[in-house]
Formats: sequence, structure tokens, C-alpha cells
Amino acid sequence: MRHRFNAKWTDTIGINSLYSTINANSFSPIEPRAGLSFAPDTRQRFSAGYGLHSQFQPGYLLYYGATTINGDPQEQNTGIGPTRTHHYVLGYDRALGQRLRMKVEAYYQWLFDIPVSVEPSSFSLVNTGAGFERFFPDSLHNAGNGYSQGVELTLEHAFSKGWYGLFTGSVFDARYRGSDGVWRNTSFNGRHAFNLVVAREITMKMRSVLSIGTKFTYAGGRWYGAVDREASALAQQVVYVDALVNTRQFRPYFRADLKLGYRWDRPKVLHEIGLDLVNVTGQQNLLTLSYAPGHPSGDPIREEYQLGFLPLFWYKVEF
Repeated sequence: MRHRFNAKWTDTIGINSLYSTINANSFSPIEPRAGLSFAPDTRQRFSAGYGLHSQFQPGYLLYYGATTINGDPQEQNTGIGPTRTHHYVLGYDRALGQRLRMKVEAYYQWLFDIPVSVEPSSFSLVNTGAGFERFFPDSLHNAGNGYSQGVELTLEHAFSKGWYGLFTGSVFDARYRGSDGVWRNTSFNGRHAFNLVVAREITMKMRSVLSIGTKFTYAGGRWYGAVDREASALAQQVVYVDALVNTRQFRPYFRADLKLGYRWDRPKVLHEIGLDLVNVTGQQNLLTLSYAPGHPSGDPIREEYQLGFLPLFWYKVEF
């Protein structure tokens, strides 16, 4: 329900409910949501919001079984419920001119009921998806928690006089606690992330347009830990020392892209030619560690990198 008190004050309130028959714990009957905004004039607006949110666990997590009886897997996590979180946010939006707008948001999230291992360990489901290693969960229960907090800034210049610009910056901290009771960085706790997009269009003769666009990204690296070499050799994949999980950080991530395009508009057809230069500087950004026995260097633990320089040419015709 949305209610406007007057020209300056507006509130939005609601209730969400989630229910799944997968088990008795997958029911969240009341999740309140609320937002309040104050616009003292047409150029600026203050806002605040709160919400309780739940997320169901993937099906494979509930029905995975490490052991079998007569070929039948013995599911060990069928009773775990959804992960839940309290979201709080404060925002300020202001027009700095006819074309330039600024938005600042501060947020805090408290996560609870996160699946963690029953046996004391550093494992928490908040870190899954950070790597490409095979994931065989132990017996889990909803006893983990964590938090994420930060400030985000957005500056946007609307398209005008042939150019557009967008800058986003975020400074944040994200930590979790597993069943061993130790607070650690989440794998995604890069601490900062900055993006800049600038695009320019030049109108030419014969109803044609030349476009140039760039994008720059700089972000903190992903967290990892010390490698347990004996366990890695036995498992034939990278295994980290449990007590040292997420105590080390990869190098910062940087990527610059350049896009060139030419559009020619004819009475019955539109021609567009483009060249995308992805990671134009050829930056080597670390992705993960992998286990490669017999590698020429003699060390089976090797660094894997993300996409290098990639030029892409394309031609499009619209009738």
C-alpha cells in the first residue's frame, strides 16, 4: 500500500509471505516491508527503507547425500530452511543541474539462518559461487549469520549534446560467522568497487552517427586462504586450510573496455558496424586457484586468470 500524505511525504508499506511444501521449516508467514520518502523540493529527495527477506535453498542442497544404502542416497539436509536477512537503507537523491544527478545510499544487512556445517568449521553457504570447485555439502543446519554494510555513490549525466556519463562507487564490508564461531571476510568482500562509463555520439553527414564508448572497472580482489597441499593432492583439487579460509586476498580487479560504432540510417534499412575491444589493456585478473598435477613449473597449485584482451567485430542490419 502506498500513501501520499502531502506533496512532500510518501510512504509505502507491505507484507510478503513465502511458503514451500519441501519441509516444515520453509515457511515465512510475515515479512514486513516499509519505505518512507521526503521531497522538500523538486530537486532533492530523502528516503529510508526496511525489509525482512527470505531466500529458499537450492534443491540439490537439501537432497544431497554423502552416503548410500543399497544405492539409495541418504539425504542429510532435508530439514534446512531459508536464509533470512534484515535490510536497512538510507538514501539521498539530488539534481545538481539540468543534466547531472547524484544519488547516495547507505545500507546495512543482517543475515541469519544461513546454512553452516553441523561440525565446527569455516563453511557457510554465503560463500558458494565464489569459485568453480566441486561442492559436496556436509550435514548442515540454519545456525550461521553475517552482515554487509556500505555506502554507494552514483553520478549520472543524462544524454545531452552528444554525450553520456555514469560513475558508480561503493565502499563496503561483508563478513560472516560459520559454525566454528569465527568472524571472517566473505569471499566477495572486495571492500570497494568503482565503475565509469562515458559515451560520445557524433552526428555526421548522410544521416549517419559515429559512436565511441568506454568503460572502466576497478574492484577489490576476492578472498581465499592458505592451501592444504596434502589434502589437495588427495582430493585432486584445491583444498584450503579450514582455519585460514578467507585470510588472503587476490590482487585488485581492473578492466578497461572500448567500443567503436558507426550507424547509417537509410530510408528502408539501418546499417550498424561496431568493434568491441574487451579488456583493451590485456590486464591479467585473477579468477581462482586450480590444481594441475604434472604442471611444468613443478607446482600443482596454479593461478587461473579471467578473460584477456578480446576484440569483437559485428555488423547489424535492421529493415
